[in-house]
Amino acid sequence: MAELRYQELNLMQILDVLRQGGVARLALSEDGQPYVVPMTFQLEVRRTQPVLHLASPAAGRKMTILRGNSRVCVEVERPGCAWFDVVLAEGRADLGAVQEPGVEIRVCPHALSGRRFFLTS
Repeated sequence: MAELRYQELNLMQILDVLRQGGVARLALSEDGQPYVVPMTFQLEVRRTQPVLHLASPAAGRKMTILRGNSRVCVEVERPGCAWFDVVLAEGRADLGAVQEPGVEIRVCPHALSGRRFFLTS
């Protein structure tokens, strides 16, 4: 029977996943209830510190939650042929200035982790 195993990714591999990832999942919490939103993002790297830039409408549930609780987790996946990589970036969301049609959300992670999952027989 096949088993799911994993190996830790190093910082360079994590940054590679973030550079190639197209869709992120932004995890938020409101009154102890989780809320996860798929979003596109752009990556900026300042030395070795990644900064994730997400665009959002200026109004809505996500923005209401962020104004009350800026602690977030961003998850990005990159599939391969016989494996997939997962990166988690935990930090605080910084809301930029509102520019039509929305607002930029910046996440400078204080914790990064990454794993490559694969099946073994």
